[in-house]
Amino acid sequence: MKKKLLTLFLATIILLGNISCQRGTRSLLGDYSYKISGEVTITSDNGEVTHLMVNKRGQMNILRDHISDGHVTITLNESTGGAYYCSALVKGDSLIVEPHSFSTNIITGENINPLEEDHSYVFSIAASGKGVHNGEIILIEEQWSGTQSSNDAQRLEGGKMLLLAEKNE
Repeated sequence: MKKKLLTLFLATIILLGNISCQRGTRSLLGDYSYKISGEVTITSDNGEVTHLMVNKRGQMNILRDHISDGHVTITLNESTGGAYYCSALVKGDSLIVEPHSFSTNIITGENINPLEEDHSYVFSIAASGKGVHNGEIILIEEQWSGTQSSNDAQRLEGGKMLLLAEKNE
């Protein structure tokens, strides 16, 4: 009888542990509105210029990744028409965004040098990052690096690209 009670007790603990681990991922799933902002450094033959990037906005969806427990797929649909996806590992209230690549139009906003005008560039970006969530708000800090699509000599570095997302009701 003691063996049966011990086995039942252990099975209950394992079941409750699995349910609580999945609850963190489940609360994260859904639709969000997001904004990405940050400072980018563009390097070319003419030197290095640092810009504040004009905020990128759009809709973000987080879906369960059925390949592996704890992984989610994040899709980002920019309001200007671009779209891409990446995978992330959920550990408690933390997110580890796996390396991914995408192409995006970078519009430089307030240039550090006010005498230069704003420009728009298309870059191929490689990114990865980490973040935190509480189920309603997500904050991810990514590192970006890339090259301009039409000019490999022009490089982009973004050390602290911040993605802030709020869950849609």
